[in-house]
Amino acid sequence: MIKRLLYLTYIPLEVTPTSGSSVRPLKMKDAFERLDVEVKSFGGRNNNISLRKQTVSEIKMLFKTWKPDACYIEPPSGPIFYWGDIGLIKYLHRMRIPISIFYRDAYWKYPEYDEEMVLSLKDHIKRFIIKQMQVHQWSVFRKNIDMIYFPSMKMANEFECPKKDELPPGSFIPDVVEKNEPSNPLQFIFIGGAARNYGTFLTLEAFERLNKTQVRAKLIYVCPQWQWNRLGIDKYKYSEWLEVIFTSGDSNLKPLYEKTDVALLTAPRTFYRDFAVPIKIFEYISYLKPILVTDCTETARIIAENHVGWVAKDDVQSIQKKLEELCSHPEEIKRVRAYMTEVRKNNLWTCRAEKVINDFEKTISSNYMD
Repeated sequence: MIKRLLYLTYIPLEVTPTSGSSVRPLKMKDAFERLDVEVKSFGGRNNNISLRKQTVSEIKMLFKTWKPDACYIEPPSGPIFYWGDIGLIKYLHRMRIPISIFYRDAYWKYPEYDEEMVLSLKDHIKRFIIKQMQVHQWSVFRKNIDMIYFPSMKMANEFECPKKDELPPGSFIPDVVEKNEPSNPLQFIFIGGAARNYGTFLTLEAFERLNKTQVRAKLIYVCPQWQWNRLGIDKYKYSEWLEVIFTSGDSNLKPLYEKTDVALLTAPRTFYRDFAVPIKIFEYISYLKPILVTDCTETARIIAENHVGWVAKDDVQSIQKKLEELCSHPEEIKRVRAYMTEVRKNNLWTCRAEKVINDFEKTISSNYMD
């Protein structure tokens, strides 16, 4: 039985998360702590080498009086910078402590997101070095980690390793005033990045066409300010139906969710996005917001299998058509929303943590009892 868990991550554990990559480690930490498990958690910024060095030393000192039954790791986006953190993984493996890790992303294998960026020679060199670090660290993970989790099995199939499984993001139950009746006009919300590759222009053009003769639907677009400014879009041109907000965090997003009807994940399809599982899917489910998505494979599968929204092709005409259908039949929103409470309950972050613990116990039974 797993009674003592070492939990490692590479973000500050006391800071409110501002991005999906920092939300997940904190949600998993909280989920483990809700189980019948003693959890020792260690965080700290990935690029703060002196702090990471101190953290690794503290962990090894801890082992003199406390030995974990297993170790779970939520790594950073990109490589782990301090070599001692990689050494710690090898050290845990030598101690025969089972380890599992969530393999967050693999941009280094599929650099398609660089298309919009013009890089200097210095940046090209930096990216080359980072990629070599990630290639090396993947090799370490394969040899020293018992279970490697991925956002989806479609992504897992891109990698060769002894044991792998999917561990998608989870949901939670927020303290909100639930919205039972659709607005008139309908109110949509998009939370994420602002770039062509995130679907900004695709989404805005669909709404522009929808609202050409009259405002049939409004859009709240939430994104980082620096990303929006880089686009050069005059938001006042669309002021009748568009509100751009620069914010993050549950407390700031809560009032926005309370007044919206449908959430959006309308990004163009790419090879990488076909196997990615955005954390926003399950955040939208947490707030019981039916979701309109483009036909990225894994996103579309989750939406269709759970009956929590609608799938459109990743072009302006298809998105516009689906928006028009929802505006003409707002009762569809209520129908879909009726499925979401049960879906939310079955996909809580604690469900993800329970799976990790159960997998550890299977690993111990099969590999560590001899």
